Amino acid sequence: MALSISTQQLTHSAFPAPLQLITLTNSHGLEVVLSNYGASIWSVKLYGKEDKTIDLSLSYQNIQDWAINPYYFGITAGRVANRIGGAAFSLKGQTIVLTPNEGNNQLHGGPQGLSHCIWQCETEQYSDAVAAIFRIQSPDGDQGYPGNLSVKVEYRLSESNELTLIYDALSDQTTPVCLTNHAYWNLASDKQNGILNHNLQLNASHVLALNTEQIPTGELILVDDTPFDFRQIKPISQDIHKLGNGYDHYFVMAKDLDNTSSLKTIATLIEPISGREMEISTTELGVQFYSGNFLDSTRLDNNGKPLNQYQGLCLETHGYPNAVNIDHFPSVMLEPNKRYKQITVHKFKNI
Repeated sequence: MALSISTQQLTHSAFPAPLQLITLTNSHGLEVVLSNYGASIWSVKLYGKEDKTIDLSLSYQNIQDWAINPYYFGITAGRVANRIGGAAFSLKGQTIVLTPNEGNNQLHGGPQGLSHCIWQCETEQYSDAVAAIFRIQSPDGDQGYPGNLSVKVEYRLSESNELTLIYDALSDQTTPVCLTNHAYWNLASDKQNGILNHNLQLNASHVLALNTEQIPTGELILVDDTPFDFRQIKPISQDIHKLGNGYDHYFVMAKDLDNTSSLKTIATLIEPISGREMEISTTELGVQFYSGNFLDSTRLDNNGKPLNQYQGLCLETHGYPNAVNIDHFPSVMLEPNKRYKQITVHKFKNI
C-alpha cells in the first residue's frame, strides 16, 4: 500500500449539489475520507490492524444525517467557531447582528455557516503526503458577517501518520475569523465503550469561565485543584462526574509554551487498551475540549449502533470563543487584505 488519492461523486436529494468524497491513504493503512459538504472529515480509519478496520473517528450510518449533521461531525466550523453571545458584536461603533442558531446566541458560524455549504475541491500529491484542498467564497452579509471572505482549508495526510489541517482566509473588510475542525475522536476498537477511559493530557494552565448559556464571561480560571487540570495525563472519567453534564470548555495554552515554536503540542489522547495515541499540535492559543455530552442516541454510527453520550470527544483548536465581545481576549478580527492562517497537526502513534 502506498500514498494514494481517490475521488467519488454522490448525488442525494438531501444535498443541494453532488457530493465529492476524497479518500487519502498512506502506506501504514491510515485512511481519511473527506467531503466537500462543510469541508468535512467523514471518517478516519486504520486498515490492516487486528485483522479488521478500526474507526478512529465517529461517523453517521445514514447519509441524510450528514446533510443535517446535528452533532457537527467533522465539519469546518466558521466563520467563527464556538459561541458568540447574543449573536452580535460591536465593530467600529456599529452593532453587527448575526443570525442566531442556539437560542439567542450564534454557534459555529450560524445555521448556514461554512459547515453547511458546498465547497470547491481539488487534490494534490506531494512526495511524502497526499492532500485535499477545499475553497469557498463567503459573501458580504453571510450569516450577518461583514466582508467578502475567501477561505481555503487543506487536509494533508503524510507517510509519518500526520493529518495536517492548514487554514487560510482573506477578507475585503474587517471581520472576525476563527476556524476549526469538529471531528469526534474515539481511538478504541469498540466504540460502545465510549471515551471516558481514554487518557488525556492538555498543556493548559487556565480555562475560560462560562455563564449558564456556555458563553465565556471574560474570566480565566486557573486549573489548579479543579476538574480541569489535565497537565498530567489522566483518565477523562476521573473528574467528569464533578461537572454535571461533562466537559465543554476552552483550555488556554500554558504561557511557558508560547515562545517555543510556531507549532505547540496542546493535547495528547491515549486509548489504554490498544495503546493508540493522538498528539495535537497547533499554532492556536487554546483548544475546546468537548466530551460528547449532547450525543443523544437519536442517530446511528456507521456500524448501526446508537451514538450515545460520551461516545466521542472533540479537541477543537481555535481562538478564544466570544472574543468579539470581550476586549481583553486576544482578537479574532481579520483586517482587510491581511491573511488569516492556522495550522493544526494530528499525529497518530502506535497504530
